[in-house]
Amino acid sequence: MSDYWSSKTVFAGWATKTDFNKIIDATVKTEKYRYNQLSKQEAETTFKKDQIEGLNRTVLTYKKQLESMDTIDEFLVRKVTSSKTDVVTATVKSGAQEGSHTLEVKQLASVATVSSHDIGEVAYTAAAKDMTFTYDGETYTVNVKSGMTTKELATAIATASGNKVKTSVIDLGHESKYKLQIRGMELGAGHNIGLSAELKAVLQGQKDPAVPLPPETKDIVPTPSKNAKLVVDGVDLQRGSNSVSDVTEGVTYNLNAEEPGTTVTIKVETDFDAIVANVEKFVKLTNELRTGFDLVKNYKNEDLDKKGVNYSLKGNSQIKSVEDKLKNVLATQGDGFIEGSGAGNDLYVTLSALGIKTIARKGDKNYGKLEFDKNAAVIKGGTKTFMDLLKADPEAVAKVFAAEGEGSSSNSSVLEYNSSMYSFGFTKPGTYAIEYDGGTLPTTGESHDITMKINGVERKVGYNVSTRIATVNEGDAKGLAFKVVDTSAGTHSATIAIKEGKVKETIRALDEITEVEKGTFVVMIKGYKKQIDDPASGLKKKMADELARVTALEKRLIAQYAATEKTLANYQNIQKMLEFQLKSQLAKD
Repeated sequence: MSDYWSSKTVFAGWATKTDFNKIIDATVKTEKYRYNQLSKQEAETTFKKDQIEGLNRTVLTYKKQLESMDTIDEFLVRKVTSSKTDVVTATVKSGAQEGSHTLEVKQLASVATVSSHDIGEVAYTAAAKDMTFTYDGETYTVNVKSGMTTKELATAIATASGNKVKTSVIDLGHESKYKLQIRGMELGAGHNIGLSAELKAVLQGQKDPAVPLPPETKDIVPTPSKNAKLVVDGVDLQRGSNSVSDVTEGVTYNLNAEEPGTTVTIKVETDFDAIVANVEKFVKLTNELRTGFDLVKNYKNEDLDKKGVNYSLKGNSQIKSVEDKLKNVLATQGDGFIEGSGAGNDLYVTLSALGIKTIARKGDKNYGKLEFDKNAAVIKGGTKTFMDLLKADPEAVAKVFAAEGEGSSSNSSVLEYNSSMYSFGFTKPGTYAIEYDGGTLPTTGESHDITMKINGVERKVGYNVSTRIATVNEGDAKGLAFKVVDTSAGTHSATIAIKEGKVKETIRALDEITEVEKGTFVVMIKGYKKQIDDPASGLKKKMADELARVTALEKRLIAQYAATEKTLANYQNIQKMLEFQLKSQLAKD
């Protein structure tokens, strides 16, 4: 501050030579301490909010990227080749087994069609008349009007059927002649087109029923729809489509051309390179996320450092809890996986068993990140590599990453796994030790509510006497259904596992972390925003109030010292006048 003011008059200590500016500036500076502290706090909170918002976006991106590989079909990549792609191609899913299949396409599935003779631009000239046609067992009516063109007739036929048939008009390019075609939309036998006598006559070129067609006019004969006929691995088949997915498990055959007598070989193989690429992508994405956490915790801002703002998130407990949660998912045994080599057990239950390890070497720049080398020994001092494990049992490897609710029983002669409601979010992944007494099971009636011990706790279970299917009604196993095979008297037990791979488990953890209302980072961001923007107690409100207080004080001080300056100036004038009078009086004496 360089000037004083009082009303609109500016004073600068010109009378008394007293520097009131310094006095006011020092006072205001002292009084602005609280405002400055609030300003630092607002800068700190804003910076942290921005950092957490960025971290939340990073986590959401990671989640979205993982969703491209969270099913067995996406992770366990199969590849398929055809010896004659112009005749047959194929696509595969994870259920497809490696091997070769032979196909012969004798006939493609087709739709019903009918084509008119060569007819003129105007198709009908007589009085308007309702005419009918049939398609797929349904009858449709077309109002054929006088002067209706061939194109208008085609549109009227398609519209009458609700576009269940499609029509087209081909300009033949001579003598203003056209051909009208009608096509059904359903492949396979039985979806046929029929024409009433009147409509058939119009399509044969009769514009007016009063004018007979020439006797040599040939009848229009609709072509019926047909099934595809093929031979798969020596078995003759018919299907109502040229896409056949119910013959070989996991394989869909796409029939492109009929070529009787030609054998096409379809070969299904595991695409090891694509699976390795998925693993490497998973490791890369995870490491990028961990780098993102490190950047947020260790971020440096020179401007804020100069201002003395304490913005560091390094010791933030919420960030650490999220980090630990995600790391723990990848470091622990998969939910529902049972280690061992017996029936119902799994060859691999952790990522580390497949050679994906966390770097624990102190001083390593990648400390805390994952490392993976497909050709390195999985176990220190061992000889088997990831590629060895993958080629020996690709399904077992893929399950560790992407199992999604697959169920199994440790003893199918006691309890046989039936189904679960995992996909609906009811049945949680994990292992369920189920114990019951066969002698107490109901034997009459249809459905009963009973209890069984599940992981040592009594749970309500629905039991169907005729099917012997039991369905758990509560707890983490809710929706789990299994067949009770051993109903003999006495205590029986078996363990049913619902598997969940590490990609799916990570996504589930991320769902909780990023939940729109209660997610960890969302709650943090809301807290920061409230600290800054709350209209009653937010930092911006406190800063505004404090600034208003200091500004008011400054104005009061300016007015006060201006008045003081004025008073002192008056006294100085009086003093000067008295001194002048005294000197004058002394001079006379």
